[in-house]
Amino acid sequence: MTTPKHFEEKGRFQMDISMKMGAEKKPFKILKPPKKAIVFMQQHIGKCNLPTVNEGEKVITGQKIGDAEGKMTVPVHSPITGVVEGIRKVYHPVLNCPDTAVIIRQEGEEGLMPLPSFDLNDRNEIIELTREAGIVGMGGAAFPTHVKLACKGVDTFIVNAKESDPNLVCDVRLMIEKPREVVSGIKLMAKALGARRIVFATRTHKGELPELEKIMKEGGIEVKRVRPSYSVGSEKLLVEELLGREVPSGTFPPYIGVVVNNISTAYALYKAAHLKEPVISRGMSFYSDKNGIENVWFRTGTMVGEVLGSLGYDIRKFDRLIIGSLMMGWSIPSSETPLLKYSAGLTALSPEYPKPYEKQLPCIRCGYCDSVCPVDIYPSLIMKEDKEKDVKALRRLKVMDCIECGLCSYVCPSHIRLTKHLWGGKRKAKRP
Repeated sequence: MTTPKHFEEKGRFQMDISMKMGAEKKPFKILKPPKKAIVFMQQHIGKCNLPTVNEGEKVITGQKIGDAEGKMTVPVHSPITGVVEGIRKVYHPVLNCPDTAVIIRQEGEEGLMPLPSFDLNDRNEIIELTREAGIVGMGGAAFPTHVKLACKGVDTFIVNAKESDPNLVCDVRLMIEKPREVVSGIKLMAKALGARRIVFATRTHKGELPELEKIMKEGGIEVKRVRPSYSVGSEKLLVEELLGREVPSGTFPPYIGVVVNNISTAYALYKAAHLKEPVISRGMSFYSDKNGIENVWFRTGTMVGEVLGSLGYDIRKFDRLIIGSLMMGWSIPSSETPLLKYSAGLTALSPEYPKPYEKQLPCIRCGYCDSVCPVDIYPSLIMKEDKEKDVKALRRLKVMDCIECGLCSYVCPSHIRLTKHLWGGKRKAKRP
């Protein structure tokens, strides 16, 4: 796989991505099911699920254990066969607070409770299958996929295989290992959307994935090579890059007739449709600054410490653990934190790795954060208004357009974690 050493950003800023080089060649290591799984009820954007099982109840792999009524809801399923050990609040790595989780202890022989059968020639049936399988945006957004597939007036479907994060390669690895399955999922999505045009966006070069490219060509899927840029992996920027169509502020791609879904999401739909398996496992990239990248396939609800142990790592050698990528991940306080269905990466850093935000200095008004912002908002001004809790000013500054890429923090010479204020500003702006 030919990978450039840098991604080019606004202001001629370069991001080092040399750690990706060669990592796509490493096959997925399939981890054993965990002895204990911690399954959060909230693993999607939208209304939180309620447990549908009770403490002491026996459950089977694939069984629905949480659900809720409403459009923006997606059920969760048991990743293992066993007994519900408890239902309690556990630290949620994305919400950054305790949240309801079902704790399952592995017990008995492994088995799968299959999904019901659906008519794969019927648009509404495909959409219902997508929901019942618990499929969300697997690239990290966790937006309910069935809601996207239900959009009307869509003329173009973009499959996002850009994988911009500097230490993630699991999507490209999936393209190598499961090309036919991925294309099958893509076609099901396109059928549900009724999209006339399918565009596959990738950072790979022509001829690097011959089998996938052949299948795409046979299926009438356009393959578009995206320039080496980190921020262009964001769906709104990807739409503009590929189609030359701008998504207006405050709206989403379906507003202009486009839907974007991640390649891993397409694979999840294939598994639901043809293997009758809900989202109970997925692939991700594990990165450590001492050993580089490994690709692993894990069951959802597996604790971080168990993943590291399965890979032969001593947890005591790391002092920072991040669920997700270096740029967009969430730091976690404990190795007992479980992975989610939209966890595309796991990052473990040694004590020697730099800690840029430990000693933050005053802002020097250099404007570097503003100049590299890919969506042309002003992180420096948003930080000020977030501190002052001025909701009107935050909305006026278009804080909701932030894509949470982390570039503003990354380039700050004063080592200010501006992303924290952008997150905070978005939460404040969402309030009535």
